[in-house]
Amino acid sequence: ATQRALPPRAPPARASIAFGDDEDDAGPSGGHQHRQTKADALMKAEMEAKDAAAANQAARAARARSPPPGEHAGGGASDAWLVPGIVVKVMSKELKEHGYYKAKGVVERVIDKYVGEIAILSSGDVVRVDQAQLETVLPAPGGRVLVLVGRDRGRRGTLEAIDTERFQAKVSFSGGETSWLDYEAISKLSSS
Repeated sequence: ATQRALPPRAPPARASIAFGDDEDDAGPSGGHQHRQTKADALMKAEMEAKDAAAANQAARAARARSPPPGEHAGGGASDAWLVPGIVVKVMSKELKEHGYYKAKGVVERVIDKYVGEIAILSSGDVVRVDQAQLETVLPAPGGRVLVLVGRDRGRRGTLEAIDTERFQAKVSFSGGETSWLDYEAISKLSSS
């Protein structure tokens, strides 16, 4: 009984799948594979760049809606800035169907530091809105403001000027002192 050595087995052939009318496919190796890989890489890089740009835009929008953390009189940091008597703009898209989106109102009461009962100026309706969905409102120059964050938190002043390139407003306080503050650090005081 002689044993015969069998020839080594060849790896199985890979099936080639062609899509569409690609006449210039180069057989089973897939002639477009190299170009497709470059295109995929370019598309992936472009999608990543778009995602990063969208994330940056969302972060800028969030900073524009909510003032940066300020200082309490006691010295601890706080991100709560809502106080009764200031004018705010409702930016909650969920309230759009009720006609409150981008409506201005006065904070009547603050609940648990972050939720305000807002009296809508145009209708008198009162709605509860989280501060994350509110924006501060600047008066015209000469209007009264309240400082919401920072070392001057709680001080009342008069808006003197607006710098649209730096997104800051010049506020004067009693005693002749002035300070440039970010838009989000102040809000218009209600006249009532």
